[in-house]
Amino acid sequence: MKEIKEIVCENLVNFRKSNKLTQLELAEKVGYSDKAVSRWEKGEVTPDVETLDRLAKIYNLPISAFFEENANPVSERKNKLQIGNKLTIALLSIVTVWFVITVIYIYARIIARQNPWQIFVLGAPISFALAIFFNFFWGSRIYGFIYFSALIWSLIAYFYLSWLEYNMWIIFFIGLPLQIAIVLMANLKTSPKKKKSGSEKKILGE
Repeated sequence: MKEIKEIVCENLVNFRKSNKLTQLELAEKVGYSDKAVSRWEKGEVTPDVETLDRLAKIYNLPISAFFEENANPVSERKNKLQIGNKLTIALLSIVTVWFVITVIYIYARIIARQNPWQIFVLGAPISFALAIFFNFFWGSRIYGFIYFSALIWSLIAYFYLSWLEYNMWIIFFIGLPLQIAIVLMANLKTSPKKKKSGSEKKILGE
């Protein structure tokens, strides 16, 4: 049977990873350094009860979960459910856009006797704009740059196809500097946050 200290260490690692937090991100939430979190997970130092209580609230778990062998983090299922709900909301919004576009097209064909097929091409940039909106709140930084790239090129494609009789293929050159700018912005690194000041014991987790 494992010692209680070993069980706590394993749970500290498992709960952090299941919540997709780095040691630095967790350290900022509880007011310690990432070095302190590393020492907890290695078993060099055991967090005090107050720190375990803060960690339990972050993970949405009872504090007793840290002392249970092979504990299954409840928040992992909750996180997956939240991700699924967010994805469903985003996809429903995009589906709604295409539904409205289809209705407009059918109306134009039957009532107005027109064939505005370009409206389906316009649906692409609108969809990517929605993806950017939802990604701003729920997504990741890298996906944001991907959606921006798709938005730019789909908009250029829409204008090209709308003016197809003029064969204005040269407008695609507009996207090149914009694409380069997006790639450069994606490579920008955010500056690391300064560690919180405090006593040496708190910084080391002792």
